[in-house]
Amino acid sequence: MQFDVHHHGTLVRPSLVLVNSVVAAPGEADALADVAAAGDWFQAVVATLSPGDLGDDLAVDGDGLDALREVRGAVEQILLGRPRASSLAVVNRYETESAPSWGLDLDARGELHVRRRLWGPGVESWLGIVAADCIDLVRDGGRAQVATCATPDCQIVLVPDHHRRRFCCTACAHRTRQARYQRGREGAPVSR
Repeated sequence: MQFDVHHHGTLVRPSLVLVNSVVAAPGEADALADVAAAGDWFQAVVATLSPGDLGDDLAVDGDGLDALREVRGAVEQILLGRPRASSLAVVNRYETESAPSWGLDLDARGELHVRRRLWGPGVESWLGIVAADCIDLVRDGGRAQVATCATPDCQIVLVPDHHRRRFCCTACAHRTRQARYQRGREGAPVSR
């Protein structure tokens, strides 16, 4: 799986991609508002992966939408709130039952091959990856670093790649600096 790509200079984590689906950008609708929107959003997520990482069944149906919402709520609670036993159970279940794994096979000639084992359709497999990533964030101490973008009208959740990073992207940082400058010019108190 390729999830070490950077978006606006910030490491993209599958668990945060799902959490941020609720506010892809200021003023945008929830990407999981309905089956059609979730399908479009999931296709965009799949486009960032290597072909075949999640198999061929990449459709989002009503059950897939319910699963995406369930895992998003659980991961959000674990990373940003006070985790409940029910959220832990959801994440643990998806990590155990849905995360893709690797297996060894012998072909007809007796040659050894490595293949990816998928335990469900694409959505289920991806949610297993999200759950494993959430567990990794907690295990590695990254949960303590999870933050929301410092721009007041942006709700993007990130794990800063530097201790001074407060914004999800340079556009948010620039917008915040411009607003601070404008308030200073108008005589309003400037906050940092």
